Amino acid sequence: MSLTFDAIKHEYQSSGRRVPSVTQLLGKLHSFAGIPEAILKTACERGTAVHMACEFWDQGDLDESSVDPAIMGYFDAWRSFTEATKPQWTEIEKLGVHPLGYAGCWDRGGIVFGEEATVDIKTALSSHPVWGIQLSAYNMLRQKPTAKRYTVQLRKDGTYKAIPWTDPNDWSVFVSLLTLHNFEQRNK
Repeated sequence: MSLTFDAIKHEYQSSGRRVPSVTQLLGKLHSFAGIPEAILKTACERGTAVHMACEFWDQGDLDESSVDPAIMGYFDAWRSFTEATKPQWTEIEKLGVHPLGYAGCWDRGGIVFGEEATVDIKTALSSHPVWGIQLSAYNMLRQKPTAKRYTVQLRKDGTYKAIPWTDPNDWSVFVSLLTLHNFEQRNK
């Protein structure tokens, strides 16, 4: 299957047909409704900047003087995580589409803590159980259903928290969201 991604619309197309994203499907469980637009925009911009700095770091291409001081603490947290765990990334910011008809982009895939793992980077202040479901969907996109799943929560003060996700029901919850989405699309 061919896959294209329109970053402006945050829209995936597989073989010319629009498919929902992991993030879009998870919106049923974790809505940002009620959060002022300016706050969401700032958080999105921060997350994008942090992801870019981390990506360049992991690829060995980061000019640290180019890192915005406003995100330096988050970047320092990522650097601390990678220096402490010495991951071996085989996939960085990788796009994928699943035969069930959804797509997404996982942050990292590779060996972490000595085992195959899928890692998602977050800058949110508090964690949310939907993150485990998200990583389960990414595992299936990677065709590595048994990979360990971690969210690395980066903090402004330069610290991080690696959160493991182990609930075996996460994948079935995600499939339920996809089934509900498909039902809604057929019955508009």
